[in-house]
Amino acid sequence: MTTDYAPRKRTKSDYGDDCDLEEQHSKDKHSSSGKASRKWHRHDCHVTIVSILLLIPLFVLLSVENTSQLAAALGSLTEHELSYRMLLSEAVPSLEECKHPLRMAVPLLVSEQVYASKQPSVPTLAMSSKKKQPRVCIVVTTFNVVDYVGEAVDSVLKQTYQNLEIIVVDDNSSDGTADFLLEKYATAPPGPDTSKPTLQVVRLTHNTNGGAGQPSNIGMDSCSDYTDYVMFADGDDYMEHDAVEEMLTHAETFNSDVVMADFDVVMPLPNGNVISEPSYDLQHWSEIPADIPFNIITHPRVLRTSPVPWRKMYRRKMLLKYNVKFPEGDYFYEDNGFHWSTLNSAGRCSKIDRVLFHHRRARKGQTSFNFNQADGEAVVMSMEWFQQYTSLAKIGGYFPNVHRIGRHLFPETSDTQRQGIDCLPPVAPIEVATTYYQFLIASAWIGKKQITRQMREKFFRRLDQVRHHWTGQDNVVVPKGYWQSLNETANINKAARPKQVDLSIIMPTVNVADFIYDLLDSMYAQLFRPGFTFEIFVIDDGSTDDTANILRDFADDHKHNFYFMSTGKSNGAGRARNLAIPLIEGRYVYFVDADDGYDFSALAEAVIFATENKKDLMLMPYSVEYVGPDSRNTKEGMMKSDDRIWTQILEKEPSHLEQKEAALALINYPWKQLTSSKLMFDADVFFGPTKVHNDVQFHWMSIGASQNLHFYDKVICTHRIFDSSVRGQLTKVKDSARMTVFPALGMTQRALAKNGNFDGEEGEKIAFPQWRKFTKGLLKWAKGRVPDDLKESYDRQADHLLQVLDRNSTDPGELRTWAYWGDRFAPVPKRISEIV
Repeated sequence: MTTDYAPRKRTKSDYGDDCDLEEQHSKDKHSSSGKASRKWHRHDCHVTIVSILLLIPLFVLLSVENTSQLAAALGSLTEHELSYRMLLSEAVPSLEECKHPLRMAVPLLVSEQVYASKQPSVPTLAMSSKKKQPRVCIVVTTFNVVDYVGEAVDSVLKQTYQNLEIIVVDDNSSDGTADFLLEKYATAPPGPDTSKPTLQVVRLTHNTNGGAGQPSNIGMDSCSDYTDYVMFADGDDYMEHDAVEEMLTHAETFNSDVVMADFDVVMPLPNGNVISEPSYDLQHWSEIPADIPFNIITHPRVLRTSPVPWRKMYRRKMLLKYNVKFPEGDYFYEDNGFHWSTLNSAGRCSKIDRVLFHHRRARKGQTSFNFNQADGEAVVMSMEWFQQYTSLAKIGGYFPNVHRIGRHLFPETSDTQRQGIDCLPPVAPIEVATTYYQFLIASAWIGKKQITRQMREKFFRRLDQVRHHWTGQDNVVVPKGYWQSLNETANINKAARPKQVDLSIIMPTVNVADFIYDLLDSMYAQLFRPGFTFEIFVIDDGSTDDTANILRDFADDHKHNFYFMSTGKSNGAGRARNLAIPLIEGRYVYFVDADDGYDFSALAEAVIFATENKKDLMLMPYSVEYVGPDSRNTKEGMMKSDDRIWTQILEKEPSHLEQKEAALALINYPWKQLTSSKLMFDADVFFGPTKVHNDVQFHWMSIGASQNLHFYDKVICTHRIFDSSVRGQLTKVKDSARMTVFPALGMTQRALAKNGNFDGEEGEKIAFPQWRKFTKGLLKWAKGRVPDDLKESYDRQADHLLQVLDRNSTDPGELRTWAYWGDRFAPVPKRISEIV
């Protein structure tokens, strides 16, 4: 189907203010933020510019003693003059040993052609027939878009430029999207033939965490070795017939690492007609030059344009060189991190001031409107809880991304590491830091959109935490004293910073009405003590008894530190916990299972101990209580395997590596450990997306990232094992859900490899043989809980996964590009026979 629309002419009102711009962008399924900067000033005479700049004394930049004076000294220079000053000045040092992430953006725009008084001609690709035709790989991500995906793929196949590889990655759609693609389109592996596009379909068999991050990365990794440029497309959008040719022409003409084009927003009307509106970032888009290259140093405002990847073309060598990937946590808005990372890595960018892409909005099933979907099934919720859930998802997507962006731009460093880092022109980190800071300040619109006062206040406290993290310390790579100056400008008083919460508790619930109130009552009674602060998140995961009503009533009485959420249906305890993780304010987080018993007084003491001793993770012993019929209970110590490990570790003074190896060998119960929130955020630690075995990923990712863990000696949790006649438990489940052990292991293995846990010198990272041993043990344990009719399939998949581990034992880091699809964990496919 081809959609007819009439683009509306842009007017001055389209540019709006920052709040309106952000509100419009929030409606997009790939929402983000963008704000303001300064205009580019063109000069007609290249000779005049160079003459003026060469007459500016070199000591203007070298004699400035602090950043505020520097800003004043540079204030009279236009941005054009400033960028040229940086590039021509001998003050710019060699970048060979520069470790600042902005180093790659400095050596820009020295071409005489670029600064000629007239825009250089942009030739068509046909004029360079003797030159090798660049290969463009276009990654199309799909999830339940069967009504739109045909138009999306057709718009790619019918491009005027045909040397294309098309990789369609379907994220386990339940509406027949993948079947439609395989039936309609002929598939072929990529090869040297440039006369026509090739098409492949990667069909994931389990819905991945978060938004389109992991499917997009899988698509990037699927691009063949012939690829020169990479583009992305959403399965419900479409592009102009010459979009690729236009983008590629600009990339080749300006030698661009990133090319950006304009887009419009297409929306259906109730009468069946379609309207279009201009892109929602015109306020920033219009300030970027279309006739010369630029980057984030010369034009930091580009960072605040819409982060959507489907309006851009990326040079593949740049993506590979700097290992630029989408984040793969359980959160949306993953394009934010990719946007800042790619532009931070790009030495040269260029802009096409023409609408080449058409973004569909307000369609049925769009992720911006259906965060409650899981496994493709839509859930009917009351408007109140639907609005609350989508608001929480938006907050949850914002904070992991903004923290990740900050860590990428301004890596924390010690004084000894500073040597050789202060190697940039002083304006470079200043401009980018200012843009990032403005990005944080302007994000206040998200808090204002929350439907409850409690969540509005929660957002602003978390935003203050992020802002103070960067502006309140000296060990980040920006000019010394700059953050203090920025705080003074924004009237931020460091002494007025709110006291950090000591402990965050996260607890999912399913049908626990019989004992949830008593558990919460004891939690509050035991944790309350002078000088100790805590907050509690309870996420009801589809209870069918009175649990949710009890929790709502409790929330009404404890609004200052109790947060009740509801998923609407059961997505599993892992995804319920993931909903709350980005919102925590506590120094430490502890995960509670609602049907266990706890000594919360001992937990508070453990938090105090961990804080005083600066531990980032503490393992805590537990006891086991067997609950039988007629309240006949028996209590024992830990599971035998864990008790043996604990005894061995406490009998000696183990090294950090020995402690980590011992911790990894423990059963992966989430309540066995107290974890630093900084570790959680820095290492992107989440639970897996499967209903069972989701704690495998949390266990390995958190312990693998720990730098200062400790074995504590006080029991916190009494784990209850119920007789089946009393209460059902997941650990006793014997059904097809046990088959998800394979994607659980595969996704964890991919995450560990991606984070570098299998890399490095021996003794620094996780020992791969230990992971292999754990995998074999879990597969053996789970097999006894698999239904008989699935045993044959289980054995086949288990054998395959173990063979993968054996084959990759010498280079386990390669597993970072593998994914789980079909009935196996496999590397990124290069031939269609390996995919379907």
